[in-house]
Amino acid sequence: MRWRTIVTGLVVAAALAACDRNPLHLSHTFLDTYAGPDPTPAGFHQCHGFGCAQSTPISLSAAEWQSVRAEFTPPAADPRTERRQITDAIALLERLVGARTGTIAHQWTRHDLLIWPNDGDPTQLDCIDEAVNTWTYMTTMAHDGLLRFHDVAPLSYAGSMFDFHMRNTAVLRERASGEYFAIDSSLVEAGERPLIMPLTVWLGDWPPAIADASDKGALTPSPASVADSRSP
Repeated sequence: MRWRTIVTGLVVAAALAACDRNPLHLSHTFLDTYAGPDPTPAGFHQCHGFGCAQSTPISLSAAEWQSVRAEFTPPAADPRTERRQITDAIALLERLVGARTGTIAHQWTRHDLLIWPNDGDPTQLDCIDEAVNTWTYMTTMAHDGLLRFHDVAPLSYAGSMFDFHMRNTAVLRERASGEYFAIDSSLVEAGERPLIMPLTVWLGDWPPAIADASDKGALTPSPASVADSRSP
């Protein structure tokens, strides 16, 4: 028993040390495993079925991609506006892709900003699917020169087996301020605009204190939840 306690303590200490070195929990693990390194409108993959159990190749037409580019017209004058354009474009891409793969179907696994088991339904998306797909969509936008104020960051993760709120999200980094924002598509229905919040809020208590948790179109956390962070 004493040996087991010592080993457990070492594991916890190592985990805490890793968190100290990477306080925002940024990780390439799922991207290296599931995401294509150079997605283009004509060639990328969508993850679905929970944990990227299925990966479907997607090719958008020139007209479809032009409809995505139209979300950035006129060009944003500030980072906040660009984040809104990005989330509108993500929602559009989810609808375009979902029409091909069936993932535009009602995401019945959502409840109170948590995700429940999917029972093998390939049309359902968990936070790994959503995070990888959102990263793919935003990276495709970046490669097309549509992002003026942001860079696409690695994914972030939070939660543990002890609190049962394990989760993943795509992340944007604002160039001027260096701030990081969670772009979390797993908190809304398929084809709806993802929620945006400072990554520090997303990494905090869960579920987050969204301005109106029943309003799936909410974009910003309540003032109390952001404390000393700026709202996106």
